[in-house]
Amino acid sequence: MRTHRTHSSLWLLLATGLLAAGCETASAPVDSVGSQRAALHRAQSCEDLEALLKQDALAKMNAQIDATIASYSAYGYPRGAAVGGVDNGSVGVPGGAQDPTDTPAPVPPTAGDGDTGQETSGEDSGSGADPAHSETNTQVAGVDEADIIKTDGNNIYVLHGQSFYTLTARPASSLAVGSSLAIEGSPLEMFVEGDKVVVYSSVNGAAIYEQAGVTPRPGYYDYLLIDTMIGGGGVAPTPGNPSAPSGAPGTPADGGDAKPLPPDDAEPPSGGDTPSEDDAPPDAEEPSGGEAPAPPPPDGGGADEPPPPDPGVDVPGSGGVWAPLTKITVLSLAGGAPSVVKEVYFEGNYSSARRTGPNVRTVLTGGAHGPALHYWPSGLTEYPETAEAWTAAFEQLRTENAAIIEDAALSTWLPYRFEKQGEAVTLLDASCSDFYVPEAGTTSYGLTQIESIDLADLAAAPESTSIVGATDTVYASHDALYVAARSWQEQAAPGEIFVGTYLTHLHKFDLIADPSQPGYVASGSVPGHIINQFSLDEHNGKLRVSTTSQEPAEAEPRWTTSNNVFVLEAQGTDLAQIGAVTDLAPGETIQSTRFVGDRGYVVTFRRVDPLFVIDLADPASPSVAGELKIPGFSEYMHPLDDGHLLTIGRDGEEDGTVTGLALQIFDVTNASEPTLLHKEALDGAEYMHSEAEYNHKAFTYYGALGVLAFPLVSFDGQTGAMTSTLELFNVDIEDGFSRLGAVDHSGFFSSVPSGCYYGGAAVQRGLFIEDYVYSYSQGGVLVNALDDLATPVASLPLPTPDSVGYACAGVDGGVTEPAPAPEPAPTPEE
Repeated sequence: MRTHRTHSSLWLLLATGLLAAGCETASAPVDSVGSQRAALHRAQSCEDLEALLKQDALAKMNAQIDATIASYSAYGYPRGAAVGGVDNGSVGVPGGAQDPTDTPAPVPPTAGDGDTGQETSGEDSGSGADPAHSETNTQVAGVDEADIIKTDGNNIYVLHGQSFYTLTARPASSLAVGSSLAIEGSPLEMFVEGDKVVVYSSVNGAAIYEQAGVTPRPGYYDYLLIDTMIGGGGVAPTPGNPSAPSGAPGTPADGGDAKPLPPDDAEPPSGGDTPSEDDAPPDAEEPSGGEAPAPPPPDGGGADEPPPPDPGVDVPGSGGVWAPLTKITVLSLAGGAPSVVKEVYFEGNYSSARRTGPNVRTVLTGGAHGPALHYWPSGLTEYPETAEAWTAAFEQLRTENAAIIEDAALSTWLPYRFEKQGEAVTLLDASCSDFYVPEAGTTSYGLTQIESIDLADLAAAPESTSIVGATDTVYASHDALYVAARSWQEQAAPGEIFVGTYLTHLHKFDLIADPSQPGYVASGSVPGHIINQFSLDEHNGKLRVSTTSQEPAEAEPRWTTSNNVFVLEAQGTDLAQIGAVTDLAPGETIQSTRFVGDRGYVVTFRRVDPLFVIDLADPASPSVAGELKIPGFSEYMHPLDDGHLLTIGRDGEEDGTVTGLALQIFDVTNASEPTLLHKEALDGAEYMHSEAEYNHKAFTYYGALGVLAFPLVSFDGQTGAMTSTLELFNVDIEDGFSRLGAVDHSGFFSSVPSGCYYGGAAVQRGLFIEDYVYSYSQGGVLVNALDDLATPVASLPLPTPDSVGYACAGVDGGVTEPAPAPEPAPTPEE
């Protein structure tokens, strides 16, 4: 079974006053977040931006040095690393001004220069009315989300392998490839708007750096804190190895517990225990020794050596350099076959994207850098015998690192953006005033970039908005875009047994005043963490947020959990809390949330599934209107109408045992008495899972016909044989569920040995055009009439990507050639 990951490390307990003691639901005071807010300061000039970045770096470095010094007396040996950094890419520097009144960012060093909308009944897209068809399942109707497959009712657009395909979808019996175009890198998701397509892919940008005349720099490693989930390069530095390993990739800033290890012949101080291999994080990397290459100096010189390629990755033509970038490729379909009309590249990883009309907003995380700080005092080759010597060594390290930070140029921190036109690659200008920085030392290390493209004005460069700090989640309404960021927590007193409740920082950006570039509005903080984008929702200008937070407990394991729903409203630049419901289901964790109008629906789980109905009609005084406890839990909730929810999740038993996959319909017409109307537990479900459990885009409910489609992977409990299908159910509020059947794609692939599973060969999506269902896998596309799922109307094999194969215990195998496609049934022309 799939479970949501929970943080196991202990966190600093913040005096927020938001967590009510006991088991009764309570409303929190509106000022309870207090001083922990993370309001953003917009840089007024490049000098201002440089000062803000240095303050943030110094605050985190000083906090870590303090914790490392304190660890000596608490543990008898050091349990924390000094400093480092996390990043997922290389560094560059944008340059130039956006407008005459703004101070331009420094020119980078170069080699030669110093509610859900999921269906449509046929909208006009410029070529006549399209036939009725389903659309990507989105959180907010009219706010499109990127996916791997799209349709306009006449054509299907799909990212398959490393190519973009246009498939002629009508008539259904004549399904065929209309055109295809290779996409650079590994395609991720896409939008289709009229005759424009926006494709996201991850690429090795070594050639892009070379053509632009700049040198990619190694990743930067964040601060590694003692026994926390905050920092995270996973590196275990040793005495004599003062810096982060050269070019090694970082990990997201949510897994740490790295400790400096003693030299092979070093003895721990009296009374201490030598850290064992078991103390190191499970994914710790061995340091490579020596210092990380320094950033390029202002005169344009580069690092001595480029970062090494990712192990096992073939990077022909790149000189062995692995320099990851996220690419946005805009295609035009105006000429029939797709053609490239715009290519832009960014440091940082693709996180999420939203589209409203021609305005596409892309959120990237990573791409942040900084001066290479030291992990360990350079003169300290063995552990000192006294706390005084230990303190002196790290105070010296503090002084050295502070000097490094102070001497670093602004270009050390800023990311690159590139545009390719033909064979020419240029650096895109950026403005220092497009950067927003929170209070020093309050956010997790990283950088969030919001890149905006207007499909109606592709000649313009993307408008960029950058936020210092890593973000986890993106939510957008028609009016606003929100990003959720992790707080940066200072280490608590060594040796103290404590529980921590960390914060989620929320930043709101306006999308109405200037649709081409999100404008910063306000920021606020709430205790706890959110699980996904459905934890956030804006209604009548107010943001509703659900979180799970940790609380102290009287008995072992000395901590428990509580769940909350907060209502926030922009008041000036403060996203202020105006109402809250706290202490929901103590000891449990949120599994899913859905906000619909003036209500919120929250599912928590430990032993049974409480579905809470939250009354939000009065935002200043929200309350629990009702709850329903049944075994199992829902992982995704889909509103059928104002009074009914369709869910997918896990069935369970009264003792808390989680069993198989289950579909449910809840009647929430009466908020005080929610009831379970219908349940469909899938046969053999304990050996089944669906991508729709954790990815709402794989959940396709076509309201026009009342039909649900979702992919399903199942395993035979006796033989271990695996099958992958698209499951289809009629959904009716009165009559419940009626299984229509399933579409099996195994015919596209060679037989799977017993004990193996398909890997990338699983069915991934289903979509509807009129009375037909189209199912997609890495093998191809099948078309079936809804009244006859046994025999396909048409089948279209697609080249099997190299990534598709089998994973077998002790068996070597893979898909080299696709098996013949199922024979389509003869069908009259439409």
